[in-house]
Amino acid sequence: MHHANSIIKHKNCRALVSFMFLFTAANCLATTSLTDSLGRITEETSLTDSMGNAVHHNTQEYRYRVNASMSLAGLPWIVAGIALRSEKRNIREVRNKFQLNFHQSADNYIQYAPLLLTTGLKVAGVEGRSSLKRYAVSSAASLIIMATLVETMKYSVRELRPDGSTNNSFPSGHTATAFSAATILHKEYGMTRSPWYSIAGYMLATATGCMRVLNNRHWASDTFAGAGIGILSTEMGYTLGDLLFKNKGLLRHDRDDELDLYKYPSFFNVQMGIGLSERHLDFMEHLPGLNEYYHGQKKRKIKLSRGIAVGVESAYFLNRYIGLGGRLMITSRNVKGYDKDALHPIGILNQLASVNAGFLDSYTLTVESNHMAEFNWSGGVYFNFPISKRFALGSKLLVGRSYLDGIAVTAEVKGHQRDIAFEYDPQHGKTVPTLEIKGNGKDNGKPYYSKWNFFQVGGDNATIIGTGLSATFACKSRMAWKVFLDYNFVRRTYRSTYAPTLFLKDAGRSITLNGQTINNISDYIAPYVASQKKSVSQPILGAAFSFCF
Repeated sequence: MHHANSIIKHKNCRALVSFMFLFTAANCLATTSLTDSLGRITEETSLTDSMGNAVHHNTQEYRYRVNASMSLAGLPWIVAGIALRSEKRNIREVRNKFQLNFHQSADNYIQYAPLLLTTGLKVAGVEGRSSLKRYAVSSAASLIIMATLVETMKYSVRELRPDGSTNNSFPSGHTATAFSAATILHKEYGMTRSPWYSIAGYMLATATGCMRVLNNRHWASDTFAGAGIGILSTEMGYTLGDLLFKNKGLLRHDRDDELDLYKYPSFFNVQMGIGLSERHLDFMEHLPGLNEYYHGQKKRKIKLSRGIAVGVESAYFLNRYIGLGGRLMITSRNVKGYDKDALHPIGILNQLASVNAGFLDSYTLTVESNHMAEFNWSGGVYFNFPISKRFALGSKLLVGRSYLDGIAVTAEVKGHQRDIAFEYDPQHGKTVPTLEIKGNGKDNGKPYYSKWNFFQVGGDNATIIGTGLSATFACKSRMAWKVFLDYNFVRRTYRSTYAPTLFLKDAGRSITLNGQTINNISDYIAPYVASQKKSVSQPILGAAFSFCF
């Protein structure tokens, strides 16, 4: 049996985490340096608009303020997208487990929602960062840069889409458009009026990226890269607008250009991590009968690899130290340690190997899923410990529910019906089943075909308890990067079903047991089923892109 997907390699895990850490530091250093070199305008006149809101206008000559809030936060997204390409099929398995038949066209429209909202506010006369003319140029430049980068990469990389339709998957144009539009909304109204504009925009953009993966139109790596290109393109577009317009048409300054983690500990983030531990399940442990057949074999246990985790998390802080929030997370573990030999039909089926006169023409095993995928939601208390304006430590205590989708192997058998005789013989003080296929090729009956669930491992829904430590590095424009070490604990009942002989119900023209005809075959030909309660702890090391408010 061949695995449908490659097993996660340790070097890929280390490379991914290293990339995220490296670019987190680089991004924060770069944005700090950029702010220092560009400077600020210090003389302003405060006015009041019809809504009673303070409006700030510059009174001195525009100096060096070329998008002083510019952030390089898009770069780590692009790097993460490139790094994830080697694991794209593993992540896709999560989608296949939970939403295999998902199909919605809403992502074709919500990608434009942040841009339509920004334009609508402008037309309605709600004052933002830029005048209508300046906004039109800056946003158009952003979208043109984004489209140029996306199309150039699409037809250079020529990545096959997961649905096999075309070779232009990487990066995701829909996601790039959505994040470019969200960053435009963020700059025009999120930075000048209320952070809730930014939250709405980035949530819509995140939904677009998720739906592209759920619709099987993009790999997860495509959407990460698309998000980064969208953010970076808008930063470049607004920088170009600042160069062209200088001080003309700049209506409102940022409410607070400097992200202060003392003032703004609340956050919304998109995160990705790598599991730090491996686990195993022994599906023979509670099946003594099967243990006899597997005695001495090495491949008795299902080994679960280090998981890949992706999720979103948000918390609203009641003060600078304590907040309430929640997390949605999906974790996928590749299953290894078993192959065709480990799952080969055992016991009485070994006797069928010599029966080649048409009773058993073919016996095929197919791995439908070789991943253990877990979806969990949780909520609870978050803690923030600011060390400085630009650096804070954090923790949390969460409780929620975990849902598991496990391994599935199907079998297909073709042949011709025969009479089957079962005997239970005592051997060495134990009762051992034997099987005899009556007759030979001349006695073959009508053809039969059987397909069934050969092997399954799953688990029930369970309570999950989570905690963790994090370090947040403030960048620009209310954006921050976070590195985290989470710890999740869950105790659930795992169930395994093993049915190597279920096809005999269809293959037997007549079936006897110790010479007596069996009327109710299901009482004698049934799957081996076992349950085991097991505690699983999962430490996850990762990074997150955060918007703070």
